[in-house]
Amino acid sequence: MSAQYGRWNFRSVDVTSSDSEDARALVAPFGPDGERIYRNKGLTVIFRAFSTSEEATTERQPIISPSGAVVTWNGRLDNRDELIRALGGPLSFFDNDASIVAAAYDLWGTRCFEKLVGDWALSIWNPEERILLLARDFVGVKHLYYSVDCAAVTWSTVLDPLVIGHNLALDESYLAGWLSAFPAPHLTPYGEVHSIPPGCFVSLTARGHEIRNHWKFEENSLSQRWRI
Repeated sequence: MSAQYGRWNFRSVDVTSSDSEDARALVAPFGPDGERIYRNKGLTVIFRAFSTSEEATTERQPIISPSGAVVTWNGRLDNRDELIRALGGPLSFFDNDASIVAAAYDLWGTRCFEKLVGDWALSIWNPEERILLLARDFVGVKHLYYSVDCAAVTWSTVLDPLVIGHNLALDESYLAGWLSAFPAPHLTPYGEVHSIPPGCFVSLTARGHEIRNHWKFEENSLSQRWRI
């Protein structure tokens, strides 16, 4: 699978070179087909490619959409043809998954998540509204972790960059979950590091963050919300 890592410093302070280099080294083994780094006003996104389809070989992520959104996609899109027909415009059946997802976000906003069929995890930075979105498909095969404090949010499809070199406390709720049945999907072994639950997205700003469903079993059931 491909790998992504990102950090957004709320005060537009650039990520230090040492932090960036450590993260690059930790995600590199998960993406042997090349690296691309995006930096802009306190935001750093690292993408390591692992191409598993012909379309994926054309990806140059992160994708910058026409609206300016910075989209990083890790996964497989199973309803490509359906989305291309629905989106119209300049897209063709030769476009890669990340480009299709970027166009879907520009047209539908966060409602696009419910339309993406496949195994995936993605991040979207909206520079106009200064919102970071992190999302996973409803099965949750692809991992996506994040940690947030008063200064910054850091996220990664690999747990190591959020854990190694940090003094973290074990999460007792996670341990209790393993002993009784299974931990809640938003927990990790570390109290300061969270996992995006399957079928959910996190909306993060400098003022706070919220987790919302984009998929649910019953159409008429109420959306669940977690506040951390």
